[in-house]
Amino acid sequence: MTSPKILVVFKESSLTRFEKVRPLPSRTKLGNYWEVLNGSHQRHHATVTGVRNQLKRMKLKADFILRRMMGRKGFADGRYDLVVTIGGDGTILDASHAIRNIPILGVNSDPLRSVARFSGCDMESFPGVLESFLLGRLKPVSVPRLELSLNGRKHPWPVLNDLLVTTLSPAGTSRYTLKVGNRTEEQMSSGVWISTAAGSTAANLSAGGRILPPARKCFQYVVREAYLPKFGRRSLIKGILGGSAALDMVSFMRDGRLFLDGANHILPFVLGDHLKVRLSPHPLSILGFKATKGRIPRKRID
Repeated sequence: MTSPKILVVFKESSLTRFEKVRPLPSRTKLGNYWEVLNGSHQRHHATVTGVRNQLKRMKLKADFILRRMMGRKGFADGRYDLVVTIGGDGTILDASHAIRNIPILGVNSDPLRSVARFSGCDMESFPGVLESFLLGRLKPVSVPRLELSLNGRKHPWPVLNDLLVTTLSPAGTSRYTLKVGNRTEEQMSSGVWISTAAGSTAANLSAGGRILPPARKCFQYVVREAYLPKFGRRSLIKGILGGSAALDMVSFMRDGRLFLDGANHILPFVLGDHLKVRLSPHPLSILGFKATKGRIPRKRID
């Protein structure tokens, strides 16, 4: 690939986002966190400038767009050959929703503080990684994603990391039925995490899930803080599904919500709504992703 059309998706720094909402508290109140905010802001903007200049030096055509504008672009396939993100994992997650088949390369704009597991490089290594891809030496890693259907309609955004099913208030109780295979349970809990194998090291792990090899074609669910006194012991508290297996949920909530890959993309999941989750037929092709092996679960994958 000699001259690809590139879409560059970049985030606003945390400092910029804070300043848009309200004036910042005094530096005295912020204490050391001011240095954290300002340092990250400076490193991020230096990376955006560096990527822009590097693409110009390589005479590559690129469109730059803010991460929060991605929802207005539709799918990037057919318009671009490569998506480059500047930020951390959140930027890659948001950009991934607009991609079906083309590869993505994440540039970690703040290696000192950013969580960037999906990123393939930082500003220092970006030129070499990009050149290796253009010369055909660097091949993308295929990372499975989730497909969700709500009331029989497929949602257009595949999920790269995880899906949280819960009620609107973090203090509220989530009520629903959960179906896996031929088993169905009514449950009350704080909600359910459903994650890809690549997302198994995030919230799913903190909730009691297992670490899975990120490129493995499976997904897992973990029920958060199940309430047992009403129904007794529940058997569908956690599990791993593979192949064509699906997880079904029916909402018994007035204000249920689905959070897709974080807090930016939210769907209502209210009384009687039916959710079906399975592996997506469109995995994400990630450049520079370290698909290291995780602990293989002892239980058989259905």
